[in-house]
Order: sequence, then structure tokens, then C-alpha cells
Amino acid sequence: MISSFLILGLVILVLILLSGFFSGSETALTATSRARMYQLAKENDKRAKWVNSLLAQHERLLSAILLGNNLVNIMASALATSLFLKLFGDTGVLYATLVMTCIVVIFAEVLPKTYAILNPDNTSLRVAGVMRFVVWIFAPFTLGLNFIARGIMRLLGFNADDAGNILPAHEEIRGAIDMHHSTDAVTKGDRDMLGGILDLKDLTLEDVMVHRKGMMMINISLKTEEIVR
Repeated sequence: MISSFLILGLVILVLILLSGFFSGSETALTATSRARMYQLAKENDKRAKWVNSLLAQHERLLSAILLGNNLVNIMASALATSLFLKLFGDTGVLYATLVMTCIVVIFAEVLPKTYAILNPDNTSLRVAGVMRFVVWIFAPFTLGLNFIARGIMRLLGFNADDAGNILPAHEEIRGAIDMHHSTDAVTKGDRDMLGGILDLKDLTLEDVMVHRKGMMMINISLKTEEIVR
């Protein structure tokens, strides 16, 4: 009897760890720096290439993570309910609900997601290999789920195929520059210079020319010493 309880408890523990892995992976892959992953991939970092591959198929990735996370959470809750029913009878359902809610929220959500959001790039590189396998395993299911989800979205008048980035690339760059300036990571001069580069395409010759009344002129016949003075 005791051994069966221990085995059941170990299985629940493994499922909770898997849930934490899925939660942390989702947060890390969502928050990771695409620019850094792109640069690492250019340097032939295999794991960075895996991360870029996963991000390129974000729908399948998110569906696989959500499917895996829900499966392990449901299985853990079902096994915990079974265990608590054996230990406490009918009131075991209440105990299982309270205990599993606390455990899942703390150890399968808050802790892994907090760690992942603080270390998104390194975490993404570590989980990329396993997540590639997970996406491949769940591929038949995620394709079906995505098909159903897209169908429902079309019924609601939203076509996912037409959805793109809300902001153009140069606006994203401008936002990143302003964000780093607000945290003192970029000086005002650098911010203005970088922002000016983004505005070059909107400039005309009139914007950069100086009227002759505002120019300081030098007589070409003067000697260098006189000009410097």
C-alpha cells in the first residue's frame, strides 16, 4: 500500500516538473532576443538555429506547449485526486484541489516563468532541443488543433493569414532605442543619432541644407594661421 502511494507521488512529482518545463519554455521562447539568436546562428550555434526554427513555426510551437502542459496538469490533478481519495475519502477531492492548485501555481507556473523571463536567451538555448522533439511528437495533434482554431477565427471574421506585425520593423527598432534610453542604457545623443538614421528616408535636401545667411564663410585667400585664429 505504502509503495503504491510512493509511486503515485513520484509520478505526480514528475508531471509537475514537466509542467514547469513547458511553462518555462513558453516564457523563454516568447521573450528571447531574436536578434541575439540570429547572430548566434550566424556563428554556427546549433541550438540558436533550433530556436530560430521553433520561432519560425510559432503556431505549432505554442500549440505543442499548451497541449503538453494541459496534458500533464490534468494527469497530475487526476492522480492527486485518486491519491487523496484513498487517504481521506470523499473530502480528498477538496484537499487535492487545494494542494494541487498551490503546487501548480507556485512550482509549475510562477517559479519556472520567473526564472525564464530573467534568463530568456540561455533558457531558450537549453530547451530548444527538447522542444523540437515535443513539436515533432505533437505535430499531428497541433495541426488539427490549429486547423480548428483558424476555422473558428474565420467564423468570427478574423483571418489569421492576414495578420502580421502590428508595427513596421523600423518602428520596432525605434521603440527599442527609446526603451533602452529610458533605462539609461543608451545616451540621449546616441538615441537622437540612431533615430535620425531611421528618419533618413523621410528627409529632403531642404532639411539638411543651411541657408547662406546662417553660414560662416571663410576667405580662401587667408592663411591657415589667420583662419584658425
